[in-house]
Amino acid sequence: LWSNSKTGYTPTLIVSFGSVSGEYYWYQKMNVWEQERLLRFTPRAVVDSRSRRRTMLPDEEFGHIGNSQTAKQLTDAGVSVHLGAHVQLQGLGAHWELWMLGQGGISNLQALKQSTIGPARNLGLDKEIGSLEAGKLADLLVLDKNPLQDLRNSQFIQYVMINGRLFDAATMNETGNYTRTRGKFFWENNRSNDAFDWHAETQSFGHIHCVCQGLH
Repeated sequence: LWSNSKTGYTPTLIVSFGSVSGEYYWYQKMNVWEQERLLRFTPRAVVDSRSRRRTMLPDEEFGHIGNSQTAKQLTDAGVSVHLGAHVQLQGLGAHWELWMLGQGGISNLQALKQSTIGPARNLGLDKEIGSLEAGKLADLLVLDKNPLQDLRNSQFIQYVMINGRLFDAATMNETGNYTRTRGKFFWENNRSNDAFDWHAETQSFGHIHCVCQGLH
């Protein structure tokens, strides 16, 4: 019935309600607070508050893995399954979601399709985005390693192209046809309290979190 309805499925494994979410799996598996590229684009205090004091539990108790296996069953039944990363954690969340889709047993190629052309087609945008074809918008990533070999290679991004404009992924300085240095983020300015050492963090920035936290 589901596949015949042409209705898509976006599991958002990073926030699997009713169990421990996939977000915490990656805090357990990675030292997120040591991710230098992430720290260039996210305030240190935001990263530390989410990742340094980790919830630790056996892998089989993370609920997202069962949800990912369900996503594979739906894929095998012809349902269009899509990547959806919510807001955790900016810069890494979409990669984690891709990797978690793979944990359910689908192939790396299927996971990449579910992150690109699949959702574009489901939203009726596949004439503009979702694959590299003549006439489509020039939105793409240039990777240093092949995600078909290992989905975790998706994090090794060299360049980002947005509507034909090319950016160095390590700095987000524009390159290619134009050479432009990106502006400073608010926490990089001396007048922002968060520009000081993170041990003396003063909670001066706007908190970045899921809106559901305001309900608890």
